[in-house]
Amino acid sequence: MKNFFCTLILMFAFAPFYAQAETPDDLFSEMVAEERIEHYAGTEFKNPEEAQMALNEKISDIAAILDAQADIDGTSMEKIHEISYTLENAIDFIRAEHQEDVTLNHIDEAVQALHYASEKHEADKTREWFAKLQNANHERQMNEANTSETPLVKNDHYEIVIKDHKFFPETLTVPAGEKIKLLVDNQDATPEEFESHDFNREKIISGKSKATIFVGPLEPGKYHYFGEFNMDSAKGYIIAKAAE
Repeated sequence: MKNFFCTLILMFAFAPFYAQAETPDDLFSEMVAEERIEHYAGTEFKNPEEAQMALNEKISDIAAILDAQADIDGTSMEKIHEISYTLENAIDFIRAEHQEDVTLNHIDEAVQALHYASEKHEADKTREWFAKLQNANHERQMNEANTSETPLVKNDHYEIVIKDHKFFPETLTVPAGEKIKLLVDNQDATPEEFESHDFNREKIISGKSKATIFVGPLEPGKYHYFGEFNMDSAKGYIIAKAAE
């Protein structure tokens, strides 16, 4: 009987520890959640030629992944998403050296959309935007072979400034039914991630740097975007208005 009471006392004493112990499923969920908030580090470049070579190589790498699988598994989708960070770095570097080259717009748009689709593991969208990326990159390579034939024209754009972890203007009005070019100027010293679930875009912008983001064409309406690294303060809206 004495042993029985001792056992009961020990069970009550250690009950809180058993209740708080994490199961393997709990630990796995925490690991997955922790991993999802991390961002991959894409390759950095020293010159436009190196960036263009990497762009071509990484496009070939993604093509090989997609050609090998009719149904893309999660591991392959995550690999494509990882590659997209290098694609973003490459196109940003090339754009910095060729700001007037409008043929880069289609590549940049496709890279941004591919990045977002692969992060969400949207297989059909990933294939769709990768095909557009391939076509756009091929078109630019063809244009470079005949650079004297096509004059380059600067596109109109809308500017959004990040300062003190806020967006300015907080509300931006754009025409509906047209593709929009956003120039996001991060004037803070720290990076920010421009993201929108409403128009499916996501891009990390380093401190004291700018990035180009393509949106639309948008239906008339109000579209939310935010800064993932400062969600309490970095909020904004794009309002797409139909022509009167």
